[in-house]
Amino acid sequence: MSKKCFVTGKSTVVVNSVVRRGKPKSEGGVGRKTTGISKVRKYANLQKKTVLVDGVRQKVWLSAKALRRLPENITIIR
Repeated sequence: MSKKCFVTGKSTVVVNSVVRRGKPKSEGGVGRKTTGISKVRKYANLQKKTVLVDGVRQKVWLSAKALRRLPENITIIR
């Protein structure tokens, strides 16, 4: 089972972290220059919970947002 929210579908996202130097043109400089780009993983706030889904017991990953507003057919056991 992948680490993905059972309700919202949230999971890890890969983004670029960009490091820049210099003064922007709007402030009278010659412009910002990119000095480094590295990939960074942003992790969703996921918790493993045991829930009842339509009467069937399952262990699933749930995001913090999903825990606050669960659908009517899902009940948390622990």
